[in-house]
Amino acid sequence: MSYSINPAVFKSIFAVPTDIVDKHIRLANGDQLKVLLWILRTSPDNPDIPAMCNALKINESDAADYLQYWLLTGVLSDDGTTQVVQQPVEEEKPAAPALKTKKANEIPVSVHSKPSSREIAERIDESPEIGNLFNEAQKMLGKTIGYDGQCTLLLLHDHYGLPTEVLFMMIDYCVSVGKTNYSYIETVGKDWGLREIDTLDKAAEQISILRNSNSVWKELAQHAGFSNPRPTVKQSEYIRRWSNEWKFSTEMIILAYEEMTERTGKLSYGYIEKILANWLNKGFKNPADIEAEKAEQKDNKSFSKKSGKGTEASYDLDKFKHQSLHSELKYERKKKE
Repeated sequence: MSYSINPAVFKSIFAVPTDIVDKHIRLANGDQLKVLLWILRTSPDNPDIPAMCNALKINESDAADYLQYWLLTGVLSDDGTTQVVQQPVEEEKPAAPALKTKKANEIPVSVHSKPSSREIAERIDESPEIGNLFNEAQKMLGKTIGYDGQCTLLLLHDHYGLPTEVLFMMIDYCVSVGKTNYSYIETVGKDWGLREIDTLDKAAEQISILRNSNSVWKELAQHAGFSNPRPTVKQSEYIRRWSNEWKFSTEMIILAYEEMTERTGKLSYGYIEKILANWLNKGFKNPADIEAEKAEQKDNKSFSKKSGKGTEASYDLDKFKHQSLHSELKYERKKKE
């Protein structure tokens, strides 16, 4: 049987980059392709995420996870704000913090080809561990793992070096926060693999950090009025750095958010990070440090005004008035040259 495209469907068309087919048609899952096609069709430069979620019948949290694939592969660029605002906000580049947060030998993100169904079957025959991974994952997720799920777990195990026991802990965490789609599991797993979270102790520590990030996000979201109950992967990265690596309290993070709002009127996680990095470099640990700096700046400004630096005239106004009132007025006619 042969197939051909009905010419009638070409009455209305939109552009799809050839890379989507050449490089990603076998790698991206159905939901990831759906969100990208919707964006390409409706608003490639300024996607309306809530409208997309309504059209595709998905929630915004899952949509953010599906879009992570296209962010990681460079097809989409992101400013970190699409989950809460619809208009794009120019993202500030993070200021250089006092502490180094990225390993010099960090492995770059790469995209691996999906194995065929036959190759998956061969892996199961070669290693009973893989078959056990699939079976246990099905029980934990409460659903049958199809081709996409098998590819995701094999990718994390074979290419990102996550042992099965670490994968079980990661899946258990994903289930506990209600994020059981394969896109989210893959994104979290890749992050763990790149940061070499490959032992039970490291996994337990990471889960503790993630739960703390969720707690911080809950307070920040409640204060700021954000709708998503849990942070996306990208938001978790920001919060993990602020709270775990830089050791800022939730109160300090909220203060940075308020300062960002006061200065810009727009949401920018990069700007919040810039403020916190500045406080980190100054050694500020609590709100009292910030208030002390503001008080010092106020005192310096008041002193400058009283001392006449930069604000008063360079001449003595009182002396000028006295001379004007008491000196004899003399008129001298200008001599002709």
